[in-house]
Amino acid sequence: MFDNNVWTEDNMLIDAVNDGRHKLPNVANGRESIPYIVVLPEHQIALFTYTWVTSKSEAGAAFAVFGPGVGNEPIQQGLPDRPVPKEMNFDAWEIEGFRMEQDLKFDKARVRWKSDEAEVDFQFEAFHPPYAYGSDPRGCPSYCATDRIEQAGLVKGTLKLGEKVIKFEGTGHRDHSWGTRDWIPFQQYEWFVGQVDDKVSVHFWRFNALGKENIRGYVFKDGKMSRIATIDNDVTYGNQFWQESYKTRLTDEAERETLIEGNVFGCNTLAPDPKCSLNESGATVTIDGQKGVGWMECCWPTEYLEHIRAVPQYVEEARN
Repeated sequence: MFDNNVWTEDNMLIDAVNDGRHKLPNVANGRESIPYIVVLPEHQIALFTYTWVTSKSEAGAAFAVFGPGVGNEPIQQGLPDRPVPKEMNFDAWEIEGFRMEQDLKFDKARVRWKSDEAEVDFQFEAFHPPYAYGSDPRGCPSYCATDRIEQAGLVKGTLKLGEKVIKFEGTGHRDHSWGTRDWIPFQQYEWFVGQVDDKVSVHFWRFNALGKENIRGYVFKDGKMSRIATIDNDVTYGNQFWQESYKTRLTDEAERETLIEGNVFGCNTLAPDPKCSLNESGATVTIDGQKGVGWMECCWPTEYLEHIRAVPQYVEEARN
């Protein structure tokens, strides 16, 4: 069980009831979603599961595995929306071959996905409290959610790709948002999570929306957790404007500086909306010189991304 007392700022705690399902606003974009992320650099593999439910109690799920350890093509699978019982909670969430069991205490969970092509089954145990956007004095933007949490944990499980079986033990990350989700206000963003064993966890989200740059996130290290105050993030992009590497310098409200360097080994594009492209990436990272794992998601308007990909000069400039 993690220690809630690691926060250096007051009023950052969130009630554990929010680990469960919420009553959503009856609006077109009303939804709730929970992804789990695992990066396995020793196998050159990154993976995530993702589930969601709408205000009409229609739910689906997705699973993706990518990186050189998978091959040239990622494995991407989805379960489309279908009605689910309104009383089904996240302690026993099941849609066909996907099952998620959260303890509704923001502590432990089990996640399973089973299909003919790929299977994953792992345990998650948090090693620090959740960071809640709604508890941050800067708030949770209305187009993101009513509220949203981010939390790292230890993971242990098995990944099966065809006949290949990989047992893994390391770190992972999950988030959980509920309320309104509108992808279109984002002009561009970088969303990052990274861990060094169970000693260090960093999350930052630097996003441009409604004509403003916004910063959210936390640093957990040296047994203390603090909100991020400033971010300087420099990303190098490749031919598809997929991120290849990044260097980040950030400070938190405890006046600590944290340095991150990441080298991406695998990238994959998701499109939650036809107008929005999310470039997901798994990486080896160092955080203050300590070796760990990282995941960066870069968001672009799809038409903008298609335009800059088509101009060789822009691609070259992005490498520098």
